[in-house]
Amino acid sequence: MALWLKENAEDSDIVVSTRARLARNHAGIPFPHKIQGTTQARMVRQAATDAFMGSGKDFKLLEMQTLSEVQKRRLIEQHIASKELCTSQDGALILSPDESISIMVMEEDHYRLQYLKSGFAPEEAYQVCREMEHMLGQKAEYAFNSKLGYLTACPTNVGTGLRIGVMLHLKGLALSKTVDTVLNSIGQFGLTARGMYGEGSSPVADFYQVSNQITLGVREEDVVKNIRQVVGRLINQEREVRRILYKNNQLEIEDRVMRAYGVLKHARKISSEEACQNLSMVAMGIGLGIVAPCSQETIYNLIMDTMPAMLATEENEPVVQRDVSRAELIRKTLD
Repeated sequence: MALWLKENAEDSDIVVSTRARLARNHAGIPFPHKIQGTTQARMVRQAATDAFMGSGKDFKLLEMQTLSEVQKRRLIEQHIASKELCTSQDGALILSPDESISIMVMEEDHYRLQYLKSGFAPEEAYQVCREMEHMLGQKAEYAFNSKLGYLTACPTNVGTGLRIGVMLHLKGLALSKTVDTVLNSIGQFGLTARGMYGEGSSPVADFYQVSNQITLGVREEDVVKNIRQVVGRLINQEREVRRILYKNNQLEIEDRVMRAYGVLKHARKISSEEACQNLSMVAMGIGLGIVAPCSQETIYNLIMDTMPAMLATEENEPVVQRDVSRAELIRKTLD
């Protein structure tokens, strides 16, 4: 279960979560790909552990080299760590008790400061990241250029180093076959849409990550404001499309929702893809008042908790066993 995913969050009928991420690097030390396995890599990690794991702080440290492949995939599926971090020789993850705060050390950049929050909360997510940045800044001098801003390994992050991503459930736009057109249009506002797991991933069950593209030549506060305005309009558009779809096709929508609910309630084995698709439909049904077996946040948690690595007890476990375990977990949760 995602411990940070709470009920009654803002716009949770459409928004799963908001993530703010700051990319920072230690001044005077080459980027991670240049210092793997060196004393400088250990210096980078030491600064982070000194900042977040001192006396009276309850963060924990996970070293990627000590984790199994299943454990690494779980971190990825829970949106806590990236694939790049999990394959880094010196990669480490510093986590808060509820896993809402994470510091990825020696990923593409020396530090990726991340905060996850239920619902639509770009302002809060940004503020928490700023507080993390201040804490780390007491132990590490940041690489900064007066003309360019914060220096990063990838040119697309130079400037603020700030990415704010919002995970949206766009089932209505998908059913109306307008989701591609709508998401293509947000590029003119400096935003982009990706799959559930960010860059390079495909959408899963009509869940999309929408985030800012531009980090250079903009103020951090303006990035937050733009996310609030553009994503806010996208949320309203999704709600209106759902309303119209239900008004014009009530029987069809109710039938699809209840069929999905029936499969989830009674299936004895179910694949990850089928579970996600049905959970996606039920989540929309909850929002429309068609069915109310649980909260939408519970559905969002089920989607993450039933991913392959979350259910695996060992490497190379038979797929059918995971499918059985997935169906059992869903039935128990919906009872």
